[in-house]
Amino acid sequence: MVVRSARDAIDLCHALEPYDIFWLEDFLHPECYGGYAQVKAAGVKMRIAAGEQEATAWGFRELIQRGGIDVAQPDLSRCGGFTHARKIAWEAEYAGVEVCPHAWLTDLLTAASLHYNAVLPTALFLEYNVCDNPMLREIIRNPVRLDSQGFIPVPQGPGLGIDVNEAAVAPLSSEREMTSI
Repeated sequence: MVVRSARDAIDLCHALEPYDIFWLEDFLHPECYGGYAQVKAAGVKMRIAAGEQEATAWGFRELIQRGGIDVAQPDLSRCGGFTHARKIAWEAEYAGVEVCPHAWLTDLLTAASLHYNAVLPTALFLEYNVCDNPMLREIIRNPVRLDSQGFIPVPQGPGLGIDVNEAAVAPLSSEREMTSI
């Protein structure tokens, strides 16, 4: 089912209720705040998550206050970094909304998001990319990994606690320079 409207989303949520899913995320256009509110007002039982595509603190305020989402998903690479992400976390905490950082790029973003998660009053978990694409995994020498208990330790050490692999990053920088010429 392709979700095109709040009505479609409501139908989808009701159809999924027997499966007790944890949440349904980003099923409407990122700025369809009224649509998210309609879905929430329809009495859906699952958590509604949104924000991984949102790029402004104002947009998160709208999703949280007007859209009535249950889980905010700031992506540090889109929302303005740590400064704006902290503001989003405060807004969410004030409204009783959970926060789950979205880290769908490289292990560099995953490491930064783990640090962000560590300062949240209540860390839900981290949504991150697990594919083995070398471009995503090889840019740091000490990649983030799940431990035997299913947790990812927050990297320790200077900065984000990671070691950038300059040799892996160099070709990516050269490609970008070539495409911008």
